[in-house]
Amino acid sequence: MMQIDNIGTNSILAQQQAQNLQGSKDVDKAKSFADELQAAQKNTLDDPAYQKKLKDACKGFESMFIQLMWKEMRKTVPENSLFGESNGEKIFRDMLDTEMSDRMSEAGGLGLADVMYKQLTAQYQARKDMAARAKASLAAKGRQVDLPG
Repeated sequence: MMQIDNIGTNSILAQQQAQNLQGSKDVDKAKSFADELQAAQKNTLDDPAYQKKLKDACKGFESMFIQLMWKEMRKTVPENSLFGESNGEKIFRDMLDTEMSDRMSEAGGLGLADVMYKQLTAQYQARKDMAARAKASLAAKGRQVDLPG
């Protein structure tokens, strides 16, 4: 004789547990995202470590830009049709271009990194000054508002 057990209730309970588990994962994700937002708010240009990261990112961008310029300039030079170019030679030439662009960027390069850094810090300072003026204006009117900056 075949035995029938309560498969239906077990599957319903299993679905509910899976939904609860998914809900707890969503809560964990939300907490993790909130923590990342808190960390991002702390990372401002007032922090010297963050300023260094921004300078390094600007130098990295300049280095990449210089490397692309080298690559495009090399395309204008005709290849040696007598001997041709091997894949190894192309790889080493790309490595040379990468190293030259990194060194050029570290030595001051085109000045692109400095311009980018100044522009980004000026934008941050302008937002900070605007928030301070808004706070002062609201404080003069007797209102208390929590604005960033």
